[in-house]
Amino acid sequence: MSPVRSSPRRAASRALAPALVLLALAQLSCAAGNLSPAPVTMPAARAALRPEYRIFYDALQDQGDWVLIEPYGYLFRPDVNFVAWRPYADGFWAPSDAYGWVWVSAEPFGWATYHYGDWLYDRFQGWLWMPGLDWGPAWVSWEANDQYVGWAPLMARSPAPGTVPGGLYNFVPLQQLPNADLAGHIVTAAQVPIDAGALRRVENLTQRDGVKFDRGPSIDLVERAAGPLTRTRIEDLLAPGAPAAAPGSGRLATPGRAAGEAPVADEVAATRRAAAEAARAARAIVERGGTAPARLPVVRPIGVPAAGGKPAPRPARRAPDQGQVAPADSSR
Repeated sequence: MSPVRSSPRRAASRALAPALVLLALAQLSCAAGNLSPAPVTMPAARAALRPEYRIFYDALQDQGDWVLIEPYGYLFRPDVNFVAWRPYADGFWAPSDAYGWVWVSAEPFGWATYHYGDWLYDRFQGWLWMPGLDWGPAWVSWEANDQYVGWAPLMARSPAPGTVPGGLYNFVPLQQLPNADLAGHIVTAAQVPIDAGALRRVENLTQRDGVKFDRGPSIDLVERAAGPLTRTRIEDLLAPGAPAAAPGSGRLATPGRAAGEAPVADEVAATRRAAAEAARAARAIVERGGTAPARLPVVRPIGVPAAGGKPAPRPARRAPDQGQVAPADSSR
């Protein structure tokens, strides 16, 4: 008996069905959360994101694509060589009094992927980024020994041992941490000399604007190895004006729109321009070498929580399990 051949119209209907189901689920989710449903012409990935996350979709749309990874939903995959690429490697660390060590990315998507949300590693897709609302100087876990310091992305799911080529951590000699030409000094855990001592976790947790983050190694400790460092001052490229507080959340709304609403075209364009400017400035510093400048432009299209406000709920973050926890600097 010959196989049954479907008509082209029936085959097209079957191919379209999953997308329609996904769109319907997104609209039901919006209805349950008292949010406006997405237009039927909206791309499935954008429709599946919460409205306040769509600024990332719109501003990053030419920097990569969005991949559906269950149970996390749509995650951003940068347009990079995922076999060799790793996060928190193309850029440098800037010391600041307000935030500790701030990651400055020379990549056009770095304003979002290193300061909001978390990373996840998939052996088929490589590194993927999950959006979030809390801005931080960098969402990483720190490790160190007597001679080296390392950092790895905080993750929603820890990969199986040996899955990530070279391991999760980037390491540099302690005196090179403030070097703007950082990529040339990065090594993996396997390349850290054994005689440098056992690696230990470094935690220097603090809270600012209602968000808890890790300041990283003591700047004083790094200065003892690298010499005196200029403290960087954070400056927003997107002028916030006088944003209103998001109702009931303690969070400042993005300038020009209320919390929970999707971004408008002007906001997306302004974010893209600011992101391009910040990446160009960072690239120039990386190529010039030296250390971080006195002023550092950052792009924060989503406001920080108001004083006393609570951060938005988020999945539990996981630091890679490698080494014992130690204070940032036991001599202080």
